[in-house]
Amino acid sequence: MQHDYDVVVCGAGPAGAAASLFLSQKGIRHLVFDQAVFPRTKVCGDGITPVCTTILEQVIPDIKKEFTERGKAKRISSFRVYGLNHKYAELQTSDFLPEDKNLLFTISRYELDDYLVKKAAGKQEATLWENTKLVGYTMEADGVQMNLQKDGNPVSIHCKMVIAADGDRSIFRKKIYSNAIDRKQMVGAIRAYYKNVTPVSNNDLYEIFALEEVMPGYFWIFPMADGTHNVGLGITSDVIQAKKLNLRKLQEELITKHPLLKDRFAGAERLKPIEGSGLPIMIEPEPKLSTDRILLTGDAGSLADPISGEGIGPSLISGKYAAYTAADAIAANDFSAGFLKKYDEIIHHKVTRAYEVRIKLFDWFVKYPWRINGLVWAAPKLSWVRSFLSNTINGKITMANFKKPGAWFK
Repeated sequence: MQHDYDVVVCGAGPAGAAASLFLSQKGIRHLVFDQAVFPRTKVCGDGITPVCTTILEQVIPDIKKEFTERGKAKRISSFRVYGLNHKYAELQTSDFLPEDKNLLFTISRYELDDYLVKKAAGKQEATLWENTKLVGYTMEADGVQMNLQKDGNPVSIHCKMVIAADGDRSIFRKKIYSNAIDRKQMVGAIRAYYKNVTPVSNNDLYEIFALEEVMPGYFWIFPMADGTHNVGLGITSDVIQAKKLNLRKLQEELITKHPLLKDRFAGAERLKPIEGSGLPIMIEPEPKLSTDRILLTGDAGSLADPISGEGIGPSLISGKYAAYTAADAIAANDFSAGFLKKYDEIIHHKVTRAYEVRIKLFDWFVKYPWRINGLVWAAPKLSWVRSFLSNTINGKITMANFKKPGAWFK
């Protein structure tokens, strides 16, 4: 049978756009579609970590320059973490990242996703369809038959394989997992943009607050390039349900009454209503992300960091290696689950193996919250604590390291 496309990418967020860009780099003809029309809003903390620019530079060499020149991204130089005792520790990015990697930004998903989609659509190997919804699909002996609605009109296409980047409600996820995502694996997150928030320091830092009211989650304040601040919080859905929390009400109460926040927000104005979303996080160190002719990426694979909640970096990484795996499958003409399983192994090595130690550390701190205060106290005074934190943040410490005394000494 004649294939309409070698690969179809379902979803054009960061995972799908990255997959498209790397497929184009490999010279593979493909379709990427999304039910939205870009630009569109997306609930997110809007943080861009060094891994994001490292991955994107491979397909957009001038991305750092373009981020700076467009004026839509703000450079971040440090993290400030507040303990339950209201004291804080500050970690400079220059302490643990070489100069060429020392690039953290904030940029709204409205801007970032639109930027990436336009870059992907500009490649001759890519076809972009917006306002296109997946109705259903059928696995066939020689490919995947997909039924779409494009601009309200039915369209049927055939492809060799699918890269699923269609979010936490992915239709393709159901091919691999029979159950819905567990509440313990889903974070309820809200955020809003405020103007006239009183800044701290040089207003070029990520602020993370461990507040009793949001434990075991956290509250954040991130500065944006236009002078506003992205303000939000996230808590796992099982805790939200158990405590019967209203997150929007909680955020309003925090910024008006909490000692760390009320003065900073005294003259602030919220620009739009608080928006919320579900964020699927990864709690399995070796997740299953593939089956015959299908690869799960980004939120479709629940790949967000279980502690920080970062989803953009894991999405870009998974998009890249899904494209590479698809290229290998096309070259070998092998789209079986056995062949595609190497994608699972790559993502475990590149992303999820670092999560195991973070989850155990997080649980250790949550069990005895006073330990957070101890960490905040120690970080400014002890270089090895800062080194440990920075290496944990950057995924350089795994459970295997914990079992080797020599690794601790190093």
